[in-house]
Amino acid sequence: MTINDYKVGTSFEINCAKHKHIKTGEMVYDSFGIDKKFANLYGRSPEQVIRVKCTIIQEDVIIKDLISKDSDYDDNSIDYFGFIDGFEKNDLKISMIWRNIKLYTICFPYGPDSQRFWEHDQLNYETDEYEFRKGDRRAMTVRLKIEEL
Repeated sequence: MTINDYKVGTSFEINCAKHKHIKTGEMVYDSFGIDKKFANLYGRSPEQVIRVKCTIIQEDVIIKDLISKDSDYDDNSIDYFGFIDGFEKNDLKISMIWRNIKLYTICFPYGPDSQRFWEHDQLNYETDEYEFRKGDRRAMTVRLKIEEL
């Protein structure tokens, strides 16, 4: 989903599924971007699909700092994270919104922090111009607050 900005306070609306957490009984949100017509493909019923407002409450989250052995962060808590990319084309998109840091982290073979900056210059061979330079922003992790509409 395309968003306007990545700064704290930026909000957007999106569909998701709402259901009770199996172990805690707490209401949780998942399957962000779901469409009621295809809810069954996500293992959800159309009645579980709702519209929510997501607000960025922390930008450029460093996951390894949160899950380090010296951190007091509860990695079993319900805490929403999303992945923003598209910096290179000024076309910001948010995806992979998950309700827990462990679920979010497993989406990245080398960890989400490895995606933050380009590691090498990226040359467009058709134009012979560099599209990205080593160290340019590539993506970031954000923490989200979820509110039902």
